[in-house]
Amino acid sequence: MNRDVIKDKSGRNLGRRAMKTRQRFLDATEKLLAERSILDISVTEIAREVDSVSSLFYHYFKSVEDAAQHLAREASAEVPAMLELIDGSWDGEKGLRRAQDLSQAYLAHWERNRGVLLLRNQAADRGDKKFLKIRKQALEPLIDQFTGLITEAQNQGRVAADLHPYLAASALVSVLEKLSAYAQSLRHFNADRDDLVHTCARMIYMTVTGR
Repeated sequence: MNRDVIKDKSGRNLGRRAMKTRQRFLDATEKLLAERSILDISVTEIAREVDSVSSLFYHYFKSVEDAAQHLAREASAEVPAMLELIDGSWDGEKGLRRAQDLSQAYLAHWERNRGVLLLRNQAADRGDKKFLKIRKQALEPLIDQFTGLITEAQNQGRVAADLHPYLAASALVSVLEKLSAYAQSLRHFNADRDDLVHTCARMIYMTVTGR
């Protein structure tokens, strides 16, 4: 988790104790977001979760939504580790394993942050500019990485030349997002977690290698 924010709403640096208090508010917000809609969560309830008071919450955040935006940025801090999984050889079985590792990591990312990521995507889909920016900053590096792989494979004649690299890369990230978001409903489709990982991996591998 990202711990870089070290100022309160008045711009003053936070000490160690204040940072711990602030994080407790974030943890409580994340817990409640995993249970229900942000519209049903109040600052009073968050404060109650940590045996504190609403006025102290406002020392660190403007609103529940402000705290949720901080959580969304923290979740985004997990993306660089996934970029490292993409970087490297995609030849043969090595490439398929790389795709499987990435799919596994992406699903785990959603399992850790499901409530926050659902809120981020729903708010972004409604046109919320802050959440749109947070989502773009999180997903664009993945799209760019896939775009480079697809373009390279096209130059080598392994992927169809009429496939648009950026659109194909965006589709791959959308698949990872959507399937991970609905992982809890897999049983309705006679599928399990391993099926999800394997399916995503195969789609990624075929798209970036043409095999």
